[in-house]
Amino acid sequence: MNKLLLIILNCCLGSLFMGFCLGQMNVISTEVYNVYKIDDTFTKGLMQSLLTIGGGVGSISASILMGLFSRRKCLQITDVFGMMAIMIAFMDESRYLLLASRFFVGLVLGLNGVLVPVYINEMSPKEKAGILGTMNQLFITLGILTTFLMSSFSDASLPIPFYKLMLYLPMIPCIIRASALSTVFKYETPVYCAKHHLNQQLHKVVEMIYEEKAEKMYEQFQQSQKSTERSMTINQLLSSKYRSRLIIGISLASLQQLGGINGIMFYSSSIFDQVTGQAAKKVFYLNLIVGFIGVFTALLANCNNRVIWKKANSQKYGTLWCCVSLLMLTFVMSNSIGDTSYGSYLIVICIFSYLFGFGFSLGPLLFIYLTEILPDLGVSASSLMNWMSGGLVAQMFPIIASYDISYCFGIFSIFNFAAYLIIQQKVIETKGLDRESVDKYFENQKFDQMPYQEVYQEDRFR
Repeated sequence: MNKLLLIILNCCLGSLFMGFCLGQMNVISTEVYNVYKIDDTFTKGLMQSLLTIGGGVGSISASILMGLFSRRKCLQITDVFGMMAIMIAFMDESRYLLLASRFFVGLVLGLNGVLVPVYINEMSPKEKAGILGTMNQLFITLGILTTFLMSSFSDASLPIPFYKLMLYLPMIPCIIRASALSTVFKYETPVYCAKHHLNQQLHKVVEMIYEEKAEKMYEQFQQSQKSTERSMTINQLLSSKYRSRLIIGISLASLQQLGGINGIMFYSSSIFDQVTGQAAKKVFYLNLIVGFIGVFTALLANCNNRVIWKKANSQKYGTLWCCVSLLMLTFVMSNSIGDTSYGSYLIVICIFSYLFGFGFSLGPLLFIYLTEILPDLGVSASSLMNWMSGGLVAQMFPIIASYDISYCFGIFSIFNFAAYLIIQQKVIETKGLDRESVDKYFENQKFDQMPYQEVYQEDRFR
């Protein structure tokens, strides 16, 4: 199990890359805009939306990549793309090359956004899948926190400009992960080995993961070869077997972004500037708290997965929490209260409250859930909509905010309430369920026939 944890941590370096790239412009945007002479609102919005558009392309490309290569090679190819995408920005100090780099970095984020959860889900034992799955979100939040911590060095004497250092740094996790996958962690996932009849590799990886239960699990994986699907076509994905869960996956993936998380993450510095009267030190500490909230709630979600709540309840009540926090934020910012010092404190509290709710609901749990109910192509399709929705928010947030920023948070609260209703009506508890049981649930549409406690205690292969 210790080696498995190291393998998962190494895989999650792609999530660290993801978080760092999502947060870096929050720290260096002013310097980048000056160096690259970007002064119009549209191009500034494009800096964020191209990242998410690239993410959408990458997420749908992940399914194609997984059809051509093994899981391990897909991660290695993604890391090579990541290094190349970062280098594009330094070929010349041109805004067009910078925008191109942002798009291709986004493509890598999209690939990691699908490949990392799939790899973790396929590599993890059934009883550990939820706990290890939250490592993905934990490393994303650690990446974001790192960008905020790095901002303290913005005025330090460095051999290269600070903005270049921030743009270069994401190459480090790419190099480490690709190297480790080529040397130390040369394991394919058990599901991939079973699907492609790689029995020797299957025996090796099962022995590493399950130790004393290895022989029993090896037999179960071998038996699964007969029923495991080799590939998934779009027509199959749209068939009655998958249609309802695909709609759920796409809806929740879209609403996760339309609920406002990236609107706040991309523009938190601007919001805090307004609240603090552009007090740089206060903005720095507030951003730092944002990062710590992300890390804390990811750890909380890990503990929650282990001993407290079911995943469905966490998503439901966390999303409702987000909705209420945003409604309060809308009320404060749409009234004269927001202009007072008391109102400024309320604005900050509401933002922190929203981030806390997101951090133990749709934040860490959505893509764990999607990998449990959908095939690879369905996860890619949901991830595509997630990135497209994020791009829409990134492009529209500054435009709507220029009229009245409270409108943004009012709209976000509506989308969070819609997500709550979908989770309340359609999301089933998957903790402890194998894929066969999940298929039966959706095919029969009778989600209460098999009690959660009984299913979780069954000794089944995921």
